[in-house]
Amino acid sequence: MRYNINGTEVRSENAAKPACFAGRWVLDWMSMLDRRASALDLGCGKLRYTVHLSRLLQSVVAVDSKAQIDRVQKLFGLDCSVREYTARYLPNVSAFAFDEPQWRRSQYSVILCSNVLSAIPLAKARRELLAAAFNLLARGGQFLITTQYRNSHFSRWRADPRATRLLDGFLVRHSRGTSFYGLIDSDELVKSCRKAGFTVTSSGHAEQLAYALATRD
Repeated sequence: MRYNINGTEVRSENAAKPACFAGRWVLDWMSMLDRRASALDLGCGKLRYTVHLSRLLQSVVAVDSKAQIDRVQKLFGLDCSVREYTARYLPNVSAFAFDEPQWRRSQYSVILCSNVLSAIPLAKARRELLAAAFNLLARGGQFLITTQYRNSHFSRWRADPRATRLLDGFLVRHSRGTSFYGLIDSDELVKSCRKAGFTVTSSGHAEQLAYALATRD
């Protein structure tokens, strides 16, 4: 998504990580999912985890901002958009922009939201994303949300004139525009999930990520 902060456009797609940064902890969690599950990768980015979900599950829906879904970028060595890549190479994956209605017409037994909340510079937008996830999660389904809670650049940004403090992170101006990078630990994830209505079943930190695993009663 793109956000306006005091007249500055913030591009969340700049924070998307390539597939080579897929975390082992998340991949191990995926390996235990029921193969019959229908999954929503909410904030799919560069398909970092979508590809792995597609190999494990029958049906996957990948959702992100229109800019992220339709822009031509480098994906697995190819210059193409997320929508084009899924249509060509991932037959059991459907890709949609966030403002397209199709993906909201179903409920999902698994929803993954990886490193999305910490790229959103507005508290209201974070709440809206969690509300959407709650409404789309089937009863008894699994919701995994992860965020970055460590960033080696933070100490440098405190003295960098291109970086401005906001919420739990920094707005950073660079050649690709302005991005937001937040640090959210597991305690904050648990609080946010509970406020959205989820029942949190486990939480903690693994590798460089904070996580909360939740369900809908």
